[in-house]
Amino acid sequence: MISDVILKLNNYRPQKGRWLSRTVLDHAGRECFVVRIRVGEGFWRRGAETPSAVNREDRIIEIREGSWSYVAGSIGRAPEKVVGTATPKESPDQWQAAWQFSTGDELLINCGSSTSSSSLSFSMKSRESSDSFVMLLRGRKMQYQDKETESKVAEDEQEDDDGFVTLVRFTEENPTGRATALLNWRLLVVELSPEEDAILVLLLCISILRTVSEMSKEDAGGLLVRQRLKEAKLGARDWGSIVLHPSSLSSSNTSPYLQPWYWNASQVMAQHEDTGYTRKPAPVEGGDMLYRRGIIT
Repeated sequence: MISDVILKLNNYRPQKGRWLSRTVLDHAGRECFVVRIRVGEGFWRRGAETPSAVNREDRIIEIREGSWSYVAGSIGRAPEKVVGTATPKESPDQWQAAWQFSTGDELLINCGSSTSSSSLSFSMKSRESSDSFVMLLRGRKMQYQDKETESKVAEDEQEDDDGFVTLVRFTEENPTGRATALLNWRLLVVELSPEEDAILVLLLCISILRTVSEMSKEDAGGLLVRQRLKEAKLGARDWGSIVLHPSSLSSSNTSPYLQPWYWNASQVMAQHEDTGYTRKPAPVEGGDMLYRRGIIT
């Protein structure tokens, strides 16, 4: 965000580039990472400088560790420590998108001829030798699968699993594979086991969302929403505070907040727009069109 406050703190050194940012919160609502997506280039001092959109190969994704340093209200600086990046690259034949991660992994994505998430397919490659390899499976698999979903028809399963991807890691100890993370790129929420790489999972989530938005020509995950979002019901999303085994849940209790969040993800992650914080980008920020070009074109 362009800010006179930040400009003054930087001794009026020009601000460089335009970035779209999202804050990553843990289950307790604490800021732990900041995701930044580069959408524009140019400098801003004071005046009518207008930024220009960057080429597709320059629309990198950054993961920064830490929380915002607020200096005036909601105006703040992103943490300086970059712990992960994803860079678009030329996709090989039979694939529609490719991303190179700083972790050494390469993500290949195919959206098929349909804009539905049911046509998505993935491939993970690693340049580094490792004693494990990863598969990305569309939907909720293994321990994340809702037993009730198994009895539904395929059409209902696809609707329930919209946006879900399960990360399965194969090792010598688990030759048949073990699900170590579940992500929903449409709702921008992830759950991972302690031994899984949080940076890798975040890069996967944002890269898939960016690709789907670009291929479908629509803002699939609300990245272009420029309003403060809040919980539909304050405190209802404390789904990480207590974990109940599914066998202990009675059939008479229908509250989605007492069940695993991924059973009723749309309800648990529901958000309301706070109209009191609506803000349109200033011309020096590039306006809405700059960000639309950076996300969906």
